[in-house]
Amino acid sequence: YDGKIYRFLKGGPSNSGLIETLSNIYLNRMDNFLIDQSSTKQNEFYGRYQNQIFFTWNQSLNELEQILKSMKSEYHHLSFDIHIGKNLNYLDLYLENRH
Repeated sequence: YDGKIYRFLKGGPSNSGLIETLSNIYLNRMDNFLIDQSSTKQNEFYGRYQNQIFFTWNQSLNELEQILKSMKSEYHHLSFDIHIGKNLNYLDLYLENRH
């Protein structure tokens, strides 16, 4: 950039096609773990856009806490902001569970 060479020791620019591809490859394993745990057979929803994950959970809070604990342990080098509730803002959306 601007006639200079930069070296990223950890991470990289999020708007780089290569970084997006490498992120998707890396996060695919976490996607599969969460999809398996949230179990589509129980009418749950899972979605991810870049590094933003959204999924529904209708089982016990204790089960969810165990899954999140496992995920944090497995991916301890990543930081997570976890929001649990009946409504939330996700990207440009406001989502609410009225049931």
